[in-house]
Amino acid sequence: MYKTIYLAMILTTIPLVSKYSIAQDLPNSSLIVNTQCKISHGHTIEDVMAVARAIPRTEGGPNRIFYRTPISGSNFSDDWVLRTIYWDDLAHWAAASRGRQQSGPRSHLDELITCDNANRKFFDNYNIGAGNPYDGGSNQVSGVAARFCTLKSGVTIEEAYQALSNNNAQYDGEHETMMQLSQLRYGSTPDVEMGTRITIRLVGKDLVDLAERLVLSGSGRVGTPDGVIDNCSDSNLFMSHVALW
Repeated sequence: MYKTIYLAMILTTIPLVSKYSIAQDLPNSSLIVNTQCKISHGHTIEDVMAVARAIPRTEGGPNRIFYRTPISGSNFSDDWVLRTIYWDDLAHWAAASRGRQQSGPRSHLDELITCDNANRKFFDNYNIGAGNPYDGGSNQVSGVAARFCTLKSGVTIEEAYQALSNNNAQYDGEHETMMQLSQLRYGSTPDVEMGTRITIRLVGKDLVDLAERLVLSGSGRVGTPDGVIDNCSDSNLFMSHVALW
C-alpha cells in the first residue's frame, strides 16, 4: 500500500518538476516598445538617422533605439519605418516618458518622421542563446528577420522559450546572430487570444551574418518547433539602423 502511495506521489510530482525546471530557464526579460512611423515627404531614412543619433543619451532614458526599414514583406509603403526601443521594464518606460525633454535634435526629428504613438505595442523580450548583434554596437546597421506567430492553446511562454532554445542550439558556433522571443503584453491584435501573440526574431551581427544564419536553418527560416507554436507568418526582413546603443 505504501509503495503504491509513494509511486503515485512521484508520478503526480513529475509534471510539476518538469514545468518548474523549464520556468527556471526563462531569463530576465527586457521591454520592447514598437511604434509604426512614416518618414516625411522628401526625406530619407539617412536623414532620420543623422538627427536621431544627435539626440543625447539622458539619465534614465532608453537602453537602445533602432529604426527598422523593410527589405521584404507585404504592403509596406516606401516611407514606412518601425521605431523599436528597448527598456528595462514598463516602470522604466513610464518614468522616462514622464520626464522627457524636447531637445533641439528631438524637435527636428519630429519634423522628419511621424509616429503612431497611440497604437504602440509593448513586448516582453527574451534573448535566446549566444550572439553578437550589431557586433556589440560597432555596426550602425544590421539585418533582422522576424516571424509573427501565436502560442498553441495551453502552451506557456516558458515552454515556447525552451523549445526555441533547443531548436536554436544546433546552430551555436556557426554564426553570431541572436535569437529573440517577444510576447505581446499591451496593444491588442484583432482575433488573437490574450497572451498568445509572439514574435520570433533573428538579429544579425550584420546583414551577411543574418543571411548565413537563415541559410543554415533552411526552410524553417527563423525556427518554429512543432507542438508549441501555431499560425506563423513567413519571415519579414528588415534593415535595422542604430540610433542609440
